[in-house]
Amino acid sequence: MRLLKAMKETERFNSTEQSIIKYILIHSKEIADLSIRELAERAFASPAAIFRLCQKLNLKGYTEFKIKFISEINRTSALEYPIKGRPITDKNPPDSIVKKIAALEIESIEETKNEMDIQQLIRVAGFIADAKTVDFYAFDVNYYIAQITAYNFLQIKKNAVVTMAANSQYMRALTCDNTHVAVFLSRTGENKRLIDIAKILQKRKIKSFLLSPVKNSTLAGLIDEFLYIANTEEYLDMGNMIFNVGVRYYQDVLFSILLSQDYWNICRTYTEFEDIFGRLKDSWHLW
Repeated sequence: MRLLKAMKETERFNSTEQSIIKYILIHSKEIADLSIRELAERAFASPAAIFRLCQKLNLKGYTEFKIKFISEINRTSALEYPIKGRPITDKNPPDSIVKKIAALEIESIEETKNEMDIQQLIRVAGFIADAKTVDFYAFDVNYYIAQITAYNFLQIKKNAVVTMAANSQYMRALTCDNTHVAVFLSRTGENKRLIDIAKILQKRKIKSFLLSPVKNSTLAGLIDEFLYIANTEEYLDMGNMIFNVGVRYYQDVLFSILLSQDYWNICRTYTEFEDIFGRLKDSWHLW
């Protein structure tokens, strides 16, 4: 959980803030009914100190803090195996792993969903709908996620391109025009090749989006729309898995918005597709 995790990073906070956080975590069920002044009295702090703590947590104020905190607490308490520290160790039997991985994936989707801006989603989906081609820029494991999305986009009559080779991605950035939109996938936002490509596209005024956990990264500063994805930094904290689940969820949402906007036209094309494949009797035709 993004907020709860930030609250437990004690080195970020002074002694007063740590004391407030300790009270909040111990009395989490009471927070929904407490005003900022009431919380201040119970935590032996001032309303101003609580407000500063909320700002340090990148929130506008106590009201926004309560909404996010209660949402995360409710989701955490609903999990039979709440995520604390490294989720999988040598102490986990298979039945525990089955439940913990399910909980982790649900948590990744929930955190990503809670950070979505509906107006931004509509705006980004509109840019993709209007584009003649969607170009994906991604390397390593993110390339394979982009491949899946590109195939899904093809099913809804949206031309999407993803290539593995760096030279192909650079050349595409240098030769595309403003009928293209660019989608970047990056966990760190500091991949040198992606930064180079983003600079090329920015100079050529190509609309671009970034799916990433890091809003203040170098790459994020070069693109038009930043789309937050849940993540943890450490490999053994299942960071790769959490990020991949979040990216797939975000892209599935965009796919579904585009599908809904052109549903009957896509239905006609899909019916024709199924009719053609239904007549095939080749041995490789498995479905």
